[in-house]
Amino acid sequence: MTQIILTSDQSRLFASATDGVVFCDDSGNVIVRVPSALTGDEAAIVAEAKRRLASNQPRRASAEVLARLGSREPR
Repeated sequence: MTQIILTSDQSRLFASATDGVVFCDDSGNVIVRVPSALTGDEAAIVAEAKRRLASNQPRRASAEVLARLGSREPR
């Protein structure tokens, strides 16, 4: 794995970023975007999605659900 050592100023900026970081080369071209850490609510949503995916409950494809909803008569 390639290791890149940040200067102390770069490390401080990276550690204090609250809305993600964009790494660019010396010409300003984006190399990589690092999103911000998940909030507590976002982490809970991800955990719930993972829990549901791990269950053995029956699943429906979104196309199946949309087709079924589209076939319903309007009230």
